[in-house]
Amino acid sequence: MRARPEVLTTICPASSSHRTLPVNFDQDHLQLFQHEFAKDIPKTELLKFENVRVSSEGLIFKDSHILPESFAYAFELDDWKRRSILKFLVTNYFFRHPRKIVNDVLWITDYWSKGYFHWLTDALTRLYVVRDRLDELELLLPWEFETRDFVRTSLEVFGVKEFDFIKRDEVLLCNSLVMPTHTAPSGHFRDEVLSGVRTTLLSAFGDSAYNGGGERIYISRRAANRRRVVNEDEIAPVLNNFGFRTVYAEELSFPDQVKVLSGAKYLVSNHGAGLTNMLFMKDSARVLELRHVSDYVNNCYFILASALRFDYLYQLCEPKPGPADPHTADLVVDPHEFEKNLALLIAN
Repeated sequence: MRARPEVLTTICPASSSHRTLPVNFDQDHLQLFQHEFAKDIPKTELLKFENVRVSSEGLIFKDSHILPESFAYAFELDDWKRRSILKFLVTNYFFRHPRKIVNDVLWITDYWSKGYFHWLTDALTRLYVVRDRLDELELLLPWEFETRDFVRTSLEVFGVKEFDFIKRDEVLLCNSLVMPTHTAPSGHFRDEVLSGVRTTLLSAFGDSAYNGGGERIYISRRAANRRRVVNEDEIAPVLNNFGFRTVYAEELSFPDQVKVLSGAKYLVSNHGAGLTNMLFMKDSARVLELRHVSDYVNNCYFILASALRFDYLYQLCEPKPGPADPHTADLVVDPHEFEKNLALLIAN
C-alpha cells in the first residue's frame, strides 16, 4: 500500500480557465485548439508525507511503491514502472548511500521539473503558494538541478535560504516531507499564481529602463538538437526587414533573459523553451509561435499567452523530410506566409 499523505490545508480552491482564440485563428485548424479552450483547474493542497524515501532523480517512494506525486501526470508512473521499477528498487535499497533527514522538508518538483519551462511554470508556481512557509522548511532538490543557473538564481529571488541537493549516489530517508500539489496541470496555469511568479522575477531582473516602445525579438533554436528551423537563413532577411533582433537564449544568463524579454513587445520563435520567456514581457505583448503542422498536443504556449493576456498568433510548419515526431522534428518555415504573419503581428 502506497504512502497516504495528510492534507494540511487547501491553498487554492478549484477553478476554471478560459482561453482567448489566436489572433489569426483559422477555422480549419479547430482540431488543434478546441480541446484547450477551457480547462478545469483542480484545487491545490498542501500535503505531508511521513517516513518516505526520495531518490537522487527526484522520485518519492515507500517500500516498493513509487508515489504518483513524483510525476506531472499519473500515467507517467505506469509508463515508468514498466521500464525501470526493479532496477530502481535494487539501486536505491542496496547501492545508494542512505541519508536521514529529521527536520520537515519541502518538495516542489516532479520528474519534468528540471526543464526550463517546467521549472518556471510548474515548480516556481508551487514555491510561490508556500512562500510564507519558507522559514520553516528546507527545500530539497534532485542533483541535476544544481548545475542549472536558472534554479539557484530564481530560488534566491524567492528568498529561499535553506535548500539542499540530493547527491547522485544517495537516497534520502525523510521523516516528514511537505509538498504543495500542482497549482494547475502541467501546461496549464492558475492565472493569479502565474502572475505572482512573473512579478517576482521581473522585480528582480526586469529592465527598469523599459519605456513602453517594445523591442522585437526572435529567439533562435539553431544550437538546439531538435525542433530547429532548418531554413533559418531563408527567413532571416524577413526578420531583418521587420526590425527583429535574433537572440540565442543559451548564450544568456537567466537574469539577462528576463532583462532582454522585459523590454520586448513582440516575440517570435518555434515551439521550445525559449518561448517560455514570454513570461517576462510587459503588458500588451504579442507572440508568434512556429509550430508543427500536426501537433495536436503541445498547446502550452498558446495557453501561456492567454493566461498572460497576450495576443497569440501561430504559423503551422511542415517538418523537414525524415522522421516527423511533432515533439522533436525540425521545421521548414514558409517565408511568404511568415512575412504575412509578421506584418499581422506588429499591426496593432
